[in-house]
Amino acid sequence: MKKFIIAVVLLLCLLGFSNAAMAQFTVTGKVTDEKNESLPGVSVVVKGTANGTVTDIDGNFSLKIASNAATLALSYVGFASKEVAVTSTSSNVNVTMEESSSRLEEVVVTGLASNIKRANAGTSVARLTSDELTGKTRPTTLDGAMSGKVVGANIVSNSGAPGGGIAVKLRGISTIIGASEPLYVVDGIIVNNSQFNTGAGTGAFNGATGANTGTQDQAVNRISDINPNDIESIDILKGPAAAAVYGTRANAGVIVIQTKRGKAGKTTVKLSQDFGAATALNLLPSENWTEAKIRAYGGYYGESDVDVAITQLKAANGQTWDYDKLFFGETGMISNTNLSVSGGNDKTRFYLSGGYNDEKGILANTGFKRYSTRVNVDHRINDWIDVKLSTAYYNSYSSRSFLGNDNNGVSLAYTYAYIPNFIDITPKVVNGITTYPRWPGTGQNPFEVRDRMKNEDFTNRFLNSGEVNFNLLRGESSNLKLSIKGGADYVHSQPRTYAPEDMAYQAGRPNPGASRFTNNKALFTYMQSFLTYNWNISGVELTSQVGLLRNVQVQDETWTQGTGLLPKQTNPTTAAVVLTNSFQSKAQDVATDVSQDFNWGDKVIGRVGVRFDKSSLNGDNTKWYAFPRASLAVNVANFEGLKDGFFSQIKPRVAFGRSGGVAPYGALYTTLVGVNYGGKLGSQSPTVNGNSALEPETAQELEIGLDLGIMKNRITLEASYYNKSVYDLLFSFPLSTATGVTSISRFPIGDLSNKGIEIGVTANIIKKSSINWTSTLQFWNNKTIMERLIVPEQFASTGFGEFGRTRLKQGVSPTQWFGRDVNGNSPVNMGLNSQPQYQMSWINNVTFAKNFDFSMTWHSSQGAYNSSLTRELKDEGGTTFDWTANVKDQSSSRIFGNPGYNTLNYLFDASYIRLRELSLYYTIPGIAKTTNNKVSSIRVGVSAQNYVTISDYLKNGYDPEASNFGNTALGANVDLAPFPSSKKIFGHLIFEF
Repeated sequence: MKKFIIAVVLLLCLLGFSNAAMAQFTVTGKVTDEKNESLPGVSVVVKGTANGTVTDIDGNFSLKIASNAATLALSYVGFASKEVAVTSTSSNVNVTMEESSSRLEEVVVTGLASNIKRANAGTSVARLTSDELTGKTRPTTLDGAMSGKVVGANIVSNSGAPGGGIAVKLRGISTIIGASEPLYVVDGIIVNNSQFNTGAGTGAFNGATGANTGTQDQAVNRISDINPNDIESIDILKGPAAAAVYGTRANAGVIVIQTKRGKAGKTTVKLSQDFGAATALNLLPSENWTEAKIRAYGGYYGESDVDVAITQLKAANGQTWDYDKLFFGETGMISNTNLSVSGGNDKTRFYLSGGYNDEKGILANTGFKRYSTRVNVDHRINDWIDVKLSTAYYNSYSSRSFLGNDNNGVSLAYTYAYIPNFIDITPKVVNGITTYPRWPGTGQNPFEVRDRMKNEDFTNRFLNSGEVNFNLLRGESSNLKLSIKGGADYVHSQPRTYAPEDMAYQAGRPNPGASRFTNNKALFTYMQSFLTYNWNISGVELTSQVGLLRNVQVQDETWTQGTGLLPKQTNPTTAAVVLTNSFQSKAQDVATDVSQDFNWGDKVIGRVGVRFDKSSLNGDNTKWYAFPRASLAVNVANFEGLKDGFFSQIKPRVAFGRSGGVAPYGALYTTLVGVNYGGKLGSQSPTVNGNSALEPETAQELEIGLDLGIMKNRITLEASYYNKSVYDLLFSFPLSTATGVTSISRFPIGDLSNKGIEIGVTANIIKKSSINWTSTLQFWNNKTIMERLIVPEQFASTGFGEFGRTRLKQGVSPTQWFGRDVNGNSPVNMGLNSQPQYQMSWINNVTFAKNFDFSMTWHSSQGAYNSSLTRELKDEGGTTFDWTANVKDQSSSRIFGNPGYNTLNYLFDASYIRLRELSLYYTIPGIAKTTNNKVSSIRVGVSAQNYVTISDYLKNGYDPEASNFGNTALGANVDLAPFPSSKKIFGHLIFEF
């Protein structure tokens, strides 16, 4: 009986194969563009099946068909999809594909091992292409290149210093302590975007913080290491509905970066050279001084020295020194060189690049340099194995001087806010020796700080990843693939800070002179393996996935600080007093992920999945936490009767997802703290306890959207509404002093919500051979509310007393400003928010006269309020432009502590309209013919970045974008004498060979 059954099965199989063989035929063809040029790499798939191939270097393809007739679906990035009917009697076809003015053909990242065509996506995924990032102008850093272009993002510059310092928040805040920065993923692996401590804000230097490390070092983001010119595309997963696939670290969204890769075809060499100049975006006007003002102010020495001040005013004989211009009036020259070589064939493709960026600051002795190299190789070993390798090395250097908060009279703009402009403190050179005048006021001569103190950072970074794909099974209607991906990101940052022993602010110290060397090392490793099964049932395409993931993050910070230096000695280990400290951490996340996608003829597209994570940062590191997701999109316009009508797309969509946010390393610890008593080890009880039962914060989002396209997608609309809730927010939990412990460092205290809408309209307004104009208008907003709070209301952020702080209060936004009213009551809700009420962008791209390309991007942020301590410092120093004797009472009442003072005096509307980018390029015609094809093209251009800013705030601060505390979730928008932002203009020259 058993043998009979086996025989029947074998017979049926043979019959099946026989029938399949009888019906089989092979279709061949060639794919070209409208210029009749071959298109390699075009996807050719039998519609309704998993059977497919790609065109070779010459645009040719060959595909076996298991029936008498079929429809081929062809797709290629930048071109409109096309369908072609074939039969056994018409098995050779030539297909011409048309360039698409719509972005619906783009393939966006929606999974850890899968992509989807934008037209079928069930979530809103913003995408920036290489042309949008660096094709118009040349932003120094990757995060800076995104500014104003991502609907749903609040991107703010923390510092105008070369090398940046950017805060990115997607769909509001996702935590209330620490940073609310998105997770960055490059070529499939999680990478580091820390702001490493430099020591510049510690007591030995500007004293911004009383701790040995802190959040006021004005450091760069480590994403600034990556050369934007190497980026092919960026997909921004803005909320948990899209980002849930990244699980326990995705509460703040995910930014997925794909670097450039080679394409089959002619080897292309591209050389680009940019020369630019940076000047201050805005400088504050200089003040006027008269005898009457000095008497009203009381003299910059104090009330008893009015006559001395008046004498010095007369001695100046009308001469003044505009210190804003003297410090920040430099022109920072910029040079940016990039060389790339790419190409390959149908088996091996490669992309090699090298880049050098050199940007001088608008402040002397500041700047940013970056060397970068990258090698990306793709190789198809055989029909069932292919590999991808990506490796990059970055070497960067930054010099940022000392700006921001200050308690030692060191930070530049902080210090000279107290120096009247009739006092000359500029450097003097006598017999070849430079001296720096000292004055009886507060602080160090800021010119000496600029010239002699050091705040530098040297960084080496290696970023490597690899992927192997095994096509285990290839059938007519199904295939099975195993994908293994892994990589490592190693960062070694070495900040150096130094203050000579003869600086004025060091003179009164028992051990003058300070030097600090810091070693910040971080190694992130990532590994994932996925099984993907594509199959088909009755015309429904199904994709099933299961995967395992592991993410390990190891960080090691060690610093040595010396005080009491010998002349010209910079080595901290040779100082009279040496302090050292180190901090090591290791975190490991393990996850498994399963998902199921279905697509019924591009009409109904759905996805469900769940990811299970466990982390060493959770109290129970063996417990799995589930992060489910689901989405559904219906392409109504693809149904019979509506297809090819006025509406080319009608797609309602809905998506749901959950993601997590883990506590920082050390938040679990409740043990004794080790100490050193005279060289002998000891221990003491901590004053702040950890929480051994910590669980992750959890974000949950519901997204509802509608995408429309009309006139063959000449006009498209993408609209989304989201409701993102964050549960079990971790924050400090205060305890009674009788317990001997002041607080629990992390405790779940409540929930918050973010709600907003995002709208983007793109129109190909003119589409002719002589001119093509595409315009995009975007609008987005976000409102955050504290929905639940189990602890008494309290301040949520570091701040400066009554100049404005954020507060946790149920029913109120945690980004709301609190302070003191005119009657002295505190804390009072000021009714103003640090978060914008809404933002808009207007992006235009025009090609005309065949060889000209013009682009223009405007960005507007409206309704956010900054706490401007820059203004307050100048009020205290009498150097505000409108501080006059006639308004003495008004001006002095603004100063903290004086009668009539209230917080509203220093909360200013930071709304602005900004021309983010402006460019014009010309492609010289006939170059290939003239050079006998030795040079394919030459493109020249000019561009500007941030060249126009319209804002009332510019009277009260250097830039409406400011944050003294770096990438904090709350307490941002504190403007405290930062490094001023700059506007830049470039000339570009691009060769292709």
